[in-house]
Amino acid sequence: MKIIDKLVFLTVGFCTLLGCAQQPKDTKETTALPTAVEDINSGNMVAAISAKVKRYDEEPLYYLRIGKENCIIEVLVNDMPVYKSYELSNLASPLRINGSILNSGIQTVTVRMYPVGDLIKEEYEYGETITQLGEASNVSIRVIQLGKQGAMGLNDEVELLEHQSPTTDANGEVFAGTGLPFYEYTFEFYAKVPYDISENSWGDAADLSTVDQDILEQKMLDYYKSFLKEYKKGNKDFIARKYYQSFYVQAQAYYKSKEEIQEMWDEELELINDPTVKPQPVKNYELVFYVQGRVAFLRHKDKEDIYYRNKCAGYVEYFRGDDERGVFFGLYLYAPKKRFTKKEFTLIMS
Repeated sequence: MKIIDKLVFLTVGFCTLLGCAQQPKDTKETTALPTAVEDINSGNMVAAISAKVKRYDEEPLYYLRIGKENCIIEVLVNDMPVYKSYELSNLASPLRINGSILNSGIQTVTVRMYPVGDLIKEEYEYGETITQLGEASNVSIRVIQLGKQGAMGLNDEVELLEHQSPTTDANGEVFAGTGLPFYEYTFEFYAKVPYDISENSWGDAADLSTVDQDILEQKMLDYYKSFLKEYKKGNKDFIARKYYQSFYVQAQAYYKSKEEIQEMWDEELELINDPTVKPQPVKNYELVFYVQGRVAFLRHKDKEDIYYRNKCAGYVEYFRGDDERGVFFGLYLYAPKKRFTKKEFTLIMS
């Protein structure tokens, strides 16, 4: 039986399983801090990132508390995917979103709503296939703020705003997208963070939608295939270099200590070292853009199978006992504006 173990988003080290794959002989273990990405390896990445991460007296964290009724949804923050729910149930814990907040200012939240399809029939064994959003379809999102050192209790939350999906009546009971197969809306909130990581990230990326799409697709494919190939080989130095910039953005956005960064990397190493890891072919995908064309992604076309829906076309499967599991990587790629041309550019994991 296949089980979706974890989906890797903007962060990247979300995989599990301890294995024993032999490591490449040229792996370099060193405590010296590198001066260039090319010098990053598994042994020095954590120290290099930790040296760059700044800590502050106040370290605010932002979360979304999401509730929905009679719909399934996708949520993006600043046009980067942060949440997908294709089930009837709701998210129990608040969703942290600092990883999509690059600096202080106005932040956008985009909600995409879809009908529930056959979910009610499958859950309760009665009813019809629902192909349109109804009057009672609803999404409620509360934006909350907590301090990094604060507890995660309701009394510790500072609610910044609560937003409901649009309605057409005075009582707010009739959904504005009634009768539609899809509805999207956006709202804003202000976030104040002490860091600014808008440079050297997807915040300072070129518009990839202007590039010849055949050239871009081939570069994306080359990136995905080489990543999967080296992952299978257990080449932890290669993977460390690919993850380096993304790990740094996440570590800074969440004010991570060296120990917490090490935990992120150790978690990734568990899967890299697993001898049962089997990369899957990169196929049946479509090229899509986020962040107004600045981030590109190859995602599965299959919209019916929840196992694949909206997930990365680059993924691996492995075994835990008799269970076959899947890990879909967060290979959201961007090209830095510096030295960018429409024919020559380098792709980096966001």
